[in-house]
Amino acid sequence: LSRTRELADGCPIIILTSSDNEQLGLQSVSLGAQDYLVKQNVGNESLVRSIRYAIQRRRSEEQTLRMAAIQDFIATLAHDMSVPLIGTEKLLNGLISSHLGDLNAAQSEALMVMQQANKNQLQLVQRLLEIYRYEVGSDLRRVILDAKAFLLDCVRQFSLAHKIEIDCSFDAPASACHIWGDEEALRTLFSNLLDNALKYSDNDQSISLSAELLDSKLCVRIHNFGKPMPDEVSTGVLSKFWQGVPGKTYVAKTGLGLYLCHRIAQLHQGRITCVSTAEEGTTITVKLPISGLLLSS
Repeated sequence: LSRTRELADGCPIIILTSSDNEQLGLQSVSLGAQDYLVKQNVGNESLVRSIRYAIQRRRSEEQTLRMAAIQDFIATLAHDMSVPLIGTEKLLNGLISSHLGDLNAAQSEALMVMQQANKNQLQLVQRLLEIYRYEVGSDLRRVILDAKAFLLDCVRQFSLAHKIEIDCSFDAPASACHIWGDEEALRTLFSNLLDNALKYSDNDQSISLSAELLDSKLCVRIHNFGKPMPDEVSTGVLSKFWQGVPGKTYVAKTGLGLYLCHRIAQLHQGRITCVSTAEEGTTITVKLPISGLLLSS
């Protein structure tokens, strides 16, 4: 098998043998064989099927390797870009603060525009690094979290930062349940969802967060009133690099924010759904397994 792989690198390989040795079969697959078939157990149809599956598996493996290489490249590029962006931020702060000399009004305005653009790029780079961390399945630092206390703290911090009031409600079972998860990752998830709700809400309407226990899962709903998402938007808004629909109100700059939330929910064996109507507003629901009922990943 090793010699064949050297001569036919990238070609799917099936071992056809008379040796019915399970350990040898497992070792062969671990060394790169696509399948291990015992001659006396193989017919024409099963052999053809095995060949087809081997070709498809090899293609899938190559695609996975290509995607991993792309992700590594993006992460490396984002990391390298963050250093000069942070340096530029410090320099612009110094200039705007007149530490390097007085500025006239036009110069100050131009520098503040540059500073905001630099901040936007830095946030994008940091978001890319976050995406990479969760895409590669970095080990989560899971702890038992009191669901109500954790969500109320997330809301409190967001409210203080944005100087807004958020209505919160919990049913009795949700108030007493716990979730098992990475606190930092879950804070990122709910902070992003609250920020998205604020961004697209009407100024005179409040944002609300509610939680209930439903089918052994904690269902957290973040609701806002605003222009409803069209059906084609609400179904694709959690996709990576979603750019929205041309001419519509909901247009994402990078499509990474909600995808990051979607990925964090997946890593916690949860899911996110979105419902949006003109009458009821927009509700994004996060469903997470509660502690004690979480299946091992």
